[in-house]
Amino acid sequence: MTVRVDPDDPVARLTTILDAVRTALSTADYGALEALTTAMAEELARLEQSRSGTGLIRLQRKAERNAACLLAAQRGLKSARRRIEDIRSARSGLVTYDNAGRRSAPGPGGQITRRV
Repeated sequence: MTVRVDPDDPVARLTTILDAVRTALSTADYGALEALTTAMAEELARLEQSRSGTGLIRLQRKAERNAACLLAAQRGLKSARRRIEDIRSARSGLVTYDNAGRRSAPGPGGQITRRV
């Protein structure tokens, strides 16, 4: 993804990068995040050197928005991993739950009883 911005405005460049990160997260383009993270680190270093205070509040809001998206993506990935693991373990046999709703595998020699 290439976007043209003012080469002398680190805030504009960071704004563009933060928007690209949000787009990558929204479209599950996780492969793009590595390059965007590198570009963001470079721009943050330039911004620090320039000591420009212009637009920093806008950047902070975009960064906070992206942080929320990253946390949501992380939770979604963890949930998907757990679900895949549940499916895999269901193939291998019986899965039971205790009174607290936690998974528990039946112990060796356990019996399955039927209620009539």
